[in-house]
Amino acid sequence: MAMRLLARVIVPLVLLVAVSVNTASGCSCLMSHPQKHACSADFVIVARVKKVLTPDENTRVFKVKVKKDFKLSEKASILLKSGRILTAGSSSLCGVNLTPEKTYLITGKVVAGKARVSLCNYITPWNQLTVRQKKGFRLLYRQNCQCEIMSCPWWKQCPKEEKPTNGCQWEGNVTDCQAKHGICMRSPHGGCIWSTDRKFNECTKMQRRLRDEKLRREP
Repeated sequence: MAMRLLARVIVPLVLLVAVSVNTASGCSCLMSHPQKHACSADFVIVARVKKVLTPDENTRVFKVKVKKDFKLSEKASILLKSGRILTAGSSSLCGVNLTPEKTYLITGKVVAGKARVSLCNYITPWNQLTVRQKKGFRLLYRQNCQCEIMSCPWWKQCPKEEKPTNGCQWEGNVTDCQAKHGICMRSPHGGCIWSTDRKFNECTKMQRRLRDEKLRREP
């Protein structure tokens, strides 16, 4: 009897804590390769932020000047003529904070008739993109959207592939060499493979060197 009574008290408390943690955790996004962002976005633009407006505590509005458009859905093309992009009012709600007079690569979605961005979109200063990423966003990512980028969980390595498949395996680190210098492209022999450049090779060598140095320093 006492155990049943205890269970009736503990279970609701555990559920309450679980709900509280989930609510307090705020914004949560799955990590994605830049190519995946380019393929799933309604718009991919390079824009300079002119002004930031806060009409209310739940909304932040960026007045932007679109300098280049790499991808625009029909609705996004109409909406961005006003130069207005909306986001949530706080980072806990996935709101983005952009700096006036800076130029950004911005991917976003059309939601409820508004051009919107969030922390789950790919947004970064244009001058911080690598040469390969700029080529990707301009065209190469979208030309290869039929190639699926498959994320591998951090706790295990990607399984070895015996032959080319319709996608590329990605270990899911936004600072890694595949994110900075890799494009998943159709292979002339079928399937999809990572297409890389000299910078990718330099990046992987640097990562290996840093990893080896860290291992040598460990007791």
